[in-house]
Amino acid sequence: MKIKNLFLTAVLFAALTGCSLSHSAKNQTLPAQQNDTNTLFQVSTLQALMQGYYYPVSTVGELKANGDFGIGCFEGVNGELIMLDGTVYQAIYDSSLLVPKDATTVPYATVTFFKNNINKNLKNITSISNLMEQLNKIVNKNGKNLFYFVRIDGTFDSVKYRSEYVQKKPYKPLAKAMETDQTFFDKQNDKGTIVGLYCPDFMDKLNSPGWHFHYVNSDRKNGGHLLEVSAKKAAVQLSKKINFTMKLTEDKKFQNLPLLKDMSKDMSKVETGNDNL
Repeated sequence: MKIKNLFLTAVLFAALTGCSLSHSAKNQTLPAQQNDTNTLFQVSTLQALMQGYYYPVSTVGELKANGDFGIGCFEGVNGELIMLDGTVYQAIYDSSLLVPKDATTVPYATVTFFKNNINKNLKNITSISNLMEQLNKIVNKNGKNLFYFVRIDGTFDSVKYRSEYVQKKPYKPLAKAMETDQTFFDKQNDKGTIVGLYCPDFMDKLNSPGWHFHYVNSDRKNGGHLLEVSAKKAAVQLSKKINFTMKLTEDKKFQNLPLLKDMSKDMSKVETGNDNL
């Protein structure tokens, strides 16, 4: 256990201090993780995306080489990215799902090879906040300072999700773009899968602490960023991660971003779809 913890510390230190920068998506591809089920592979930072960095950092093909499960978005914020069972889906503005080519570019994503470490059956999910509360109890018992990917399957009494219209250059910050360019979808008695990620608090400069969820229905025709949910019961699988790998870019636009800027308020707006926060 001490060896694993030391490795996690070393990898996180490298990511936090920027000790290893990779070239742009067009110039360099990181080596595959070889089905490493202990590692979270992250492309860029959520803080960069929030500030309008929607440019290529990776590709769908590289994500598939480093995971079979995860979330993200596409160049220009052209829809939500949902990776499930090794397939990458692109939930475009009308919530319909496309299967993009491997060369499709990605500004931000988090993926892993999903290994089911924890099984739970949740009951009486009354809201997305209640879902987070139930999941947090599981996380707190298993180590709140690790990473967790979650898969939740069920027939949901209600789900609300969103996607967005592709952005045009010059790119606006994400919270500003979402004021006018997101579309919402409400479904009842919908069978599907929630794909989510938990990041610990110390990730606040690289990602958003806590939970982030995307949704895809069972026929793989519709999906997006999850905003609300309720269900009488749902089957939960959690995949615990002790290692972290990040891909950055040497692009000057990225290098000039003030990535220590506090984006928490804007993140809350984007996460909840609420412009009034």
